[in-house]
Amino acid sequence: MLTCRYNKEEIIQRLSKYKAESLSERELLFIFICGFLGNEKATKKVNNFFLQYTDLRQLKDLSEIELMEIVESENGVQMCKALCEFAKRLNKRPKLTLGKVYSSQEIGEEMVLEIGLKLQEVLLVILLDTKNQVIAKKVIFQGTLDTATVHPREIFRFAVQYAAARIMIVHNHPSGDTVPSKNDLQLTKRIEACGDMIGIGLLDHIVVGSSKYLSMREEKILS
Repeated sequence: MLTCRYNKEEIIQRLSKYKAESLSERELLFIFICGFLGNEKATKKVNNFFLQYTDLRQLKDLSEIELMEIVESENGVQMCKALCEFAKRLNKRPKLTLGKVYSSQEIGEEMVLEIGLKLQEVLLVILLDTKNQVIAKKVIFQGTLDTATVHPREIFRFAVQYAAARIMIVHNHPSGDTVPSKNDLQLTKRIEACGDMIGIGLLDHIVVGSSKYLSMREEKILS
């Protein structure tokens, strides 16, 4: 069981010197709770939170009663809800525009915002025309992704329906790690091979984490 002790002054000094990116999720939550409780109590609340939950993303799903157990303040509950909504709106961007050409970087950055924080794996396909303009975007699967649960025919059924010339596939890793798994690579090879047979090319397979993406095309995994 991992328990940690925190010092508000030390964390604030580090925040001032190295910026917020240097703080762990535990330290960020500690600083927030310290606005309503003292050091010792805030430390206990942080340790208890991470015994029950895996990361800060789950704060947005808690009820007011559950938030009250953490901050012990009605103002704190409402502040937490407001911050979650603020973060949600801050991350909003225009959706992919039909008829527009996007780079792998643009698709990757957009998908980080759209599915990067999902707690389940999501796989979707982006359909492109002969000019690589976006025709449509379809969710293919949600759940635990492996090569047995997703068949290329599900992907290419939509591609044929929309007369797509090429496709890009995107899926997320709830862990936040964007390194492709063995299953990811096997699935990519199957989709690429099926696409070659029917004349619909796989332009890219993008793996999305909570704050970054990996393009198999950019990494030369796809030729």
